[in-house]
Amino acid sequence: MTNKVWHKGLPFSPEVAPYLRRMALVDEHREALLRLQGVWDSLALLGQMSGTATDIAQTRTAFQDLTTTLLDSLARRLRSHALERMASKARVAIDILVRNLFERTADVGFLASDGPLCAHAALSPTDPDPAASRQALQARFAAYTAKYSVYDDVIVLSPRGEVLARRDEGITLAACNEPWIAEALASDAPYIERYGTTALLGGREGLIYARALKSPAGTNEVIGLLCLSFRLEDEMAAAFRQLLAGQDEHAVICLLDAGQRVLQSSDAWQIAPGATLRIKGERVVFAGRDYLCAVAGASGYEGYGGPPGWTACVLTPLEWAFEAEDDAALGDELGQAIDTRQLFDAELQGIPLEAQRIQRNLSRTLWNGKLRSHARGATGASGAGFATTLLNEVQRTGGQLRQVFEQAIAKLQNSTLAAVFDGARFQARLAIDIMDRNLYERANDCRWWALDVRLQRALAAQGTAQAQAAALEARQVLQHINGLYTVYSLLLVFDIQGRVVAVSDPAQDRHVGQPLSAPWVGAALALRDPERYVVSRHEVSALYDAANPTYIYATSLQHEGQVVGGIAIVFDGAPQFAAMLRDALPAANSDAAGLFVTRDGRVVASSDARWPAGTSAPLSLALLAGLGAGQTLRSELEIDGRIYAAGIAMSQGYREYRQGQAASGEDVAAVLLQPLGPRLPALGAATDAGFIPPPAQAGAQTLDIAAFSVAGEWLGLPAALLVEALEQPRLTALPNAPHHIVGMLEHEGRMLPVLDLSLALYGRAAPAQEAPVIICRNEGGQGLALRVEELGPVFGIAASQALPSPGHRARLVRGADGSSHRMLTLLTAEDLWAHIGMTLAPQRGQPALLSP
Repeated sequence: MTNKVWHKGLPFSPEVAPYLRRMALVDEHREALLRLQGVWDSLALLGQMSGTATDIAQTRTAFQDLTTTLLDSLARRLRSHALERMASKARVAIDILVRNLFERTADVGFLASDGPLCAHAALSPTDPDPAASRQALQARFAAYTAKYSVYDDVIVLSPRGEVLARRDEGITLAACNEPWIAEALASDAPYIERYGTTALLGGREGLIYARALKSPAGTNEVIGLLCLSFRLEDEMAAAFRQLLAGQDEHAVICLLDAGQRVLQSSDAWQIAPGATLRIKGERVVFAGRDYLCAVAGASGYEGYGGPPGWTACVLTPLEWAFEAEDDAALGDELGQAIDTRQLFDAELQGIPLEAQRIQRNLSRTLWNGKLRSHARGATGASGAGFATTLLNEVQRTGGQLRQVFEQAIAKLQNSTLAAVFDGARFQARLAIDIMDRNLYERANDCRWWALDVRLQRALAAQGTAQAQAAALEARQVLQHINGLYTVYSLLLVFDIQGRVVAVSDPAQDRHVGQPLSAPWVGAALALRDPERYVVSRHEVSALYDAANPTYIYATSLQHEGQVVGGIAIVFDGAPQFAAMLRDALPAANSDAAGLFVTRDGRVVASSDARWPAGTSAPLSLALLAGLGAGQTLRSELEIDGRIYAAGIAMSQGYREYRQGQAASGEDVAAVLLQPLGPRLPALGAATDAGFIPPPAQAGAQTLDIAAFSVAGEWLGLPAALLVEALEQPRLTALPNAPHHIVGMLEHEGRMLPVLDLSLALYGRAAPAQEAPVIICRNEGGQGLALRVEELGPVFGIAASQALPSPGHRARLVRGADGSSHRMLTLLTAEDLWAHIGMTLAPQRGQPALLSP
């Protein structure tokens, strides 16, 4: 018991000690077990006073030790479940943000190269009509932000900090000379990332991405500074809502900076933005309230790690942190039982086995006690009736203790299963959310880049003397964009006939001049609204890896109000979808599998090589058909003889992306598969109640019987023949003995042969590790040991209730109503010793012990 902390009379591991007062489930089982053990102590005292049941103290100690193990394991499991769930949510919160911000670092780089924007900024020192230029810039901002609602402001500053134009005209600041602006103007970095309070945003805090604007004349002259203000509060509020939806309603998710200052909070009433948390471990006290806390840093995306030092943390008030998930509907969903041992560690797996061992030992002890009690009663000794009553009460209390253990283990198992199924559903929702957010960016990118006047001019010049030079400029623009946005394998522009004019990758110049014939090409060229785009089916394309399908997004390019061609962006689907699934899989389980599948059952991507892209998904289409946009479900799936907990989540889009679209076979769902184990064999509808003795009838002559089971059948012997039952005694081999004589054992200084009744009667051996051995002694003092499978009741009946069996020496005893075995076969001493001596040969088709 070293390094244990005592709580209410029981030892616990130090890591759970601070939380025990908040673990209602532990207290519930502790009180039930201690109450029964108090009854046990009273029975043991009565047994000692009366001279019976003196050997149940060892069983009581074993139950006490198991109680300690069970409650400590339960407490540690509650703590680990809570921390794992919270850590997962914290990791998701920061990783979703970092994926989003990676796109912002690329956006500012692309927009800083926009021709009209740079031209207007270059005019600012000598601009004869600054109001007109400002309006032109604002119109340009409006065109871009109409496609991206993630920005609340776009600002262009002069080299002197003057506000040349901005999207949000509600802020009237004329100039801003804060030090960070001068640093950004002087920087050659691809982007400047700055969070904090600034006059540029009207004195509020904000996250700004900035980049110096260079002269469109091709010189390196800095002509201004572009600033994109990201809607951080809006983005985090949406992420927090999703992460806390349906569960953990009392938890708070916070975004923290490197100094653990709260930047954003899901519940400002509990933990307000601006507060500083002092997190030094898993337990945090803030404003006088105790919280369980889990913190996660960013995993990084495409080499970008997010703002330095930023983390996400989940804090749950201790009074709500250890609520066990008890899902009564889960059993109905699972149907037939599943072998879930792999979900438990070795200690928890051992608890039910140890409880069974203690119960077997108790059954043996009580069986022996009842033998002695019946022997005393046969000699007329006083107190035999009291002893039998006491032993029955001990047996009942032992059964109640076992029941509490079974209920605790069952509740723990159900809680664990509920956590696995809900975790699978949560991870599936996360995976589809990551995909929706990612493809939102793809849909917006093609429309953003369609605004680039250099690409518009290049396509408008096709068929003229400037066509070649324009195509070369288009190629350079596409290469620059592809260098910023690394999630694409290829960018290309095509003319009004669908012929490729330029590509971003020189290694794929073979496509230049080639006509495109896919359906999405004509659909893109038919678009007149700059806010519209088209996307291909998830399919193999000559523009991508021939072995993997992908998506291609496209829209039209317009010049002076006329469609002059289109732009297509080829998503690098194989590694990007793999990265999305990898981010969504539970970090602690490498056996889990994630898939993106279409509503019509095609695999878009899979983390498991068994289901490559383009093949059929391993689930029923009916599960997908009934899911509406954004809906989720949990289910069990049987794959290759193994049961999986499945979480399924249907795409619902993100912001403006795919909102309000009708369901189609191209809709994508995320599927998370968590392996559980094989299906257990089906059990009978009724629980085997064993053999229940009949009520004793009045009669002059009584018969005491000790019952036991062999190969599923119930047998008995006169109690006077039996000495005691032993559990797993050590056997000595007996060479050349018949196969049903399994050895010899020493008992009270004498070596006795051990007869395996299951082998002798039915030809199959009893389970040697669990089978008790019964010591018998006949009237002549000869000893014999019998190996059986399970000990049954010791009971008395009128001799007339033992019915003759026609043609056999054995007699039959009819069980009571409710007995799952209607008959018990009562063997005789002559049968046993004759069989050992091999003087009775079995007749054809009959076991030796039951032969006439």
